[in-house]
Amino acid sequence: MGVRGLTTFIGANAAVYLKPHELHDTKLVIDGDNLCVQLFKRSQKSSVPLGGNYDVYYRIVVDFFEKLRLVNVTPYVLLDGGYESRKMGVVRYRLQQRILKMKGFHLQAINLSTPLMLREVFVDALTAAGVSFMRCPFEADDEVAILARKLNCPVLSYDSDFYIHNVQYIPYVTLSNKVFHKVSDKAGDNFTIGIVERKQSKNAKQRSDGIKCIAQYGDEDVIAGDEAETYNYLDCCLYTIDQLTGPHERLGKEMIPLFAVLLGNDYIERYVLRPFNEAIQIGRANRKINRHERRLKVLLKWLQNHTLQSATRAIIRYIKGEHKQKVYRQILTAMRGYNCEDCTALHYFGLHDSEHVREPLENEELERELQTDLGEVDAQTERTDEEFAVESFLDDDQDQEELQDDEPENDDGEVDNHSSLNDSCAEEESVEGEEENSPPPSEGSDEEKPTMDGDNPLADQGLIRNKFTDRNWPEWFKALFRAAKVPRFLADLLHSNFFINYPQIEDIRRWDGNAISLPILRTIFAILKTAFKVKTTDFKYVTRKMNGIGIRNVYFKDVSLPEGTTYDPTKLPNVVLLQKLFEESGIEQWQDLFRTIKSVPSNLRLYFLAIIYWAKNCRSANLAHVHALIMCVLQLQIIDKALKSLNRNVDQFRQQNQAYLEQQRKTSQTNDGNNVQKKVTKPSATEFNRTFYNKLTSGTSRAELLLAYDELIQHFSFSEKFLSERKATVDARTMHVLANFQSVCFNLYALTPLLGYPYDNLHMHELYSSVFVYNLYERIKARADLFEYERSSMLQQSPALFAALGVMVEFVERYVPELKDRKRMVKARVKGKKSNQTTAQVKRTARAQVASANDWETKNDTSESDDEEEFVDTNNQFSQLLLAN
Repeated sequence: MGVRGLTTFIGANAAVYLKPHELHDTKLVIDGDNLCVQLFKRSQKSSVPLGGNYDVYYRIVVDFFEKLRLVNVTPYVLLDGGYESRKMGVVRYRLQQRILKMKGFHLQAINLSTPLMLREVFVDALTAAGVSFMRCPFEADDEVAILARKLNCPVLSYDSDFYIHNVQYIPYVTLSNKVFHKVSDKAGDNFTIGIVERKQSKNAKQRSDGIKCIAQYGDEDVIAGDEAETYNYLDCCLYTIDQLTGPHERLGKEMIPLFAVLLGNDYIERYVLRPFNEAIQIGRANRKINRHERRLKVLLKWLQNHTLQSATRAIIRYIKGEHKQKVYRQILTAMRGYNCEDCTALHYFGLHDSEHVREPLENEELERELQTDLGEVDAQTERTDEEFAVESFLDDDQDQEELQDDEPENDDGEVDNHSSLNDSCAEEESVEGEEENSPPPSEGSDEEKPTMDGDNPLADQGLIRNKFTDRNWPEWFKALFRAAKVPRFLADLLHSNFFINYPQIEDIRRWDGNAISLPILRTIFAILKTAFKVKTTDFKYVTRKMNGIGIRNVYFKDVSLPEGTTYDPTKLPNVVLLQKLFEESGIEQWQDLFRTIKSVPSNLRLYFLAIIYWAKNCRSANLAHVHALIMCVLQLQIIDKALKSLNRNVDQFRQQNQAYLEQQRKTSQTNDGNNVQKKVTKPSATEFNRTFYNKLTSGTSRAELLLAYDELIQHFSFSEKFLSERKATVDARTMHVLANFQSVCFNLYALTPLLGYPYDNLHMHELYSSVFVYNLYERIKARADLFEYERSSMLQQSPALFAALGVMVEFVERYVPELKDRKRMVKARVKGKKSNQTTAQVKRTARAQVASANDWETKNDTSESDDEEEFVDTNNQFSQLLLAN
């Protein structure tokens, strides 16, 4: 949600509206999705996301809640669910903005894109940190505010709507990143403040308490007394609604929701009240304040001179007769959102009200009460000029100028979400690809609002009751959803029959990155509708256009479960539906796959199924991609867990371990010299089992892992030279292939809980890092013999990891044999210097994408040298002649 311009206004007047606060020893209700995004922004400071820095992000989330534990704060996190109809304008606008970022593939722009499975990793971190959380069926803001009021504790978020709710609100940006330690007397007149050093340096060993003193005030003897209070806290600012309704701009609390409506929020768009806004701006204002602040002040002062009834009547009277009832009911709906007190989370968490409050009103009772407060709409009474005069609102000692001389204030410099979507890029499609060139929606139209099962949520303008609830959801699904076991988009599929496909970092010249996973998505929809026992078999798929920046709607019709399969939520797990997906995808040995996958370690089964499904269906995927993905698994699953290293700084790591690494390299070279006759055997896919994996995790020496990490750590980041480029770009084709892979993972992640967890679900922070996979792929993609290059460079001193790589790659190749024939760039050494008379034909040959040779047992020397290197077609016996002098 959000109230336009209010954050800017409060920030510009922080000394008035925000008060310093020490956060400690309390409960705290957290707006989960907002915190999820804020912590992602923090992760960008320490790493380049590139569509999935899940390992870094996971640690940042866990670290955040560790800080709350240090200050004795008990958090309760509420997560957003599906989209309500009033959010669709904002959703489509954000979708189009993300599409625009894909143009040019500049790193600075695309890095702002939220990784596909960020919220799922956030939930994993909450679970690891032992935090209580619940996913709301739809928008969580109201539930956050109600729970905070019932617990009498603060809210943590960065959403301007909480300035309107009657809560204690801590804006996230005011929260310190450091934990402070305070020793004070009871009166607070004498105290010392220190910083808790959680990551102590070597010098910190001299301070047994790990606290660095930074300030002292008052008598030191009093502070050291027996009656002194000691506690840790996080520094922040606290806002309460009293600060908005206080002596500076006094406004009754009952008027605050109407104030939010007039500013424009998600309940009612500003264009609806445009006639009123234009009228109230007639008068004088001070040019010294910006337009946001000027408008807020004018509205505050105007409302100050009205009661709730008189203000509502004045607003409605200015609306044209045929729209009066509609606007009145939209205002009534908005007021209801701010006055509802029914709290599901309180019972879900097993909590009780901090103080006795009246029972929450039923929908009908709340509606009658609000109608009494607002009064009835009088369609016959017209407005009077006195109701809108604002000249007297301003201080007499301020310079006043005519507003008419200033520029118009139609949108306060912000995006009008409604009008921004009325462009020519709207496109409607059926699954057959037929386009319906309908005109873009006009102002106030509901064309883009979701249609729920059996009715249109806005068909009857006389209804104001909230249709976006989970009261009709099956109990088994409600339990999964509240526990955040499934992604939030399932609420949209179940309740409103649509899916919003936010683009990843992908190539806009190709079909969207989620297209590869549409069979899985259709199965998810069919399961939901089968279990829901409704007749709906169609859903809308909202995605980007190919080779453009517009949005298109694709309609899937007659979606049902595969022939010969059924779904019963009481008879789980159900692996048959998953097997059917793999069978229909073209994997010939699907039966053998599902037999052998049982021997694979449980935490890797679904991930390798995802790799195989993706490798089969993504024609651009090749062996180098598979090698990069599996190397990432070895890094995150084996090396990281064994070394327990959180350090991704290459220079720092090598400086700390330089002597040890050099010693181990010498030892490794000596051992290699004694085993020169040892033959390297080709790995077998049948070796990939729990026994093999357990031996790998427990039997690999620390020295071997450190040597491997020394070679691999560089792939977690880009070079300083690359990052310093003004328009640094990444390869669009590679990123699109990785987007395809993440899409498969995401959809399988959503399907698995519905099937009763036939396999452990994915934990992406332990499996995948986009930057690592991208960099490693770019390094190895042109090597003629991938295994030989990895053996002789990255894993030269790590035979156990090299053997594991071979076994896992062979396992994937067994079920996707065409991988060996997929085209990729291959690089080979060419002796001598390249001729300056290179022909166009040679250049074309050098750029050609060719199939890699299956030369596992070939022991060619592919080490780096000073010889010139060119791209060579290994399948063309004359290609090297073309490169000769």
